[in-house]
Amino acid sequence: MGLLKKLGIILLLYVLLGIVWSVMRQFSIVPEPGGLDGPLNLIYILFEPISFIYFIIVISLGLYTP
Repeated sequence: MGLLKKLGIILLLYVLLGIVWSVMRQFSIVPEPGGLDGPLNLIYILFEPISFIYFIIVISLGLYTP
């Protein structure tokens, strides 16, 4: 398997995990981070770009209800 194919699979998994993370945040399955130290903060930092894009799409479609 070539390097480009491996990178594509890793990028696809990153996007899919980011979307799942965003849905879990939207339905309050995952709590919001309380402080700067904690294991969830690393996950928030890793998936924040995908979460931002997801929420922009969801809000523009009118599907987000806070």
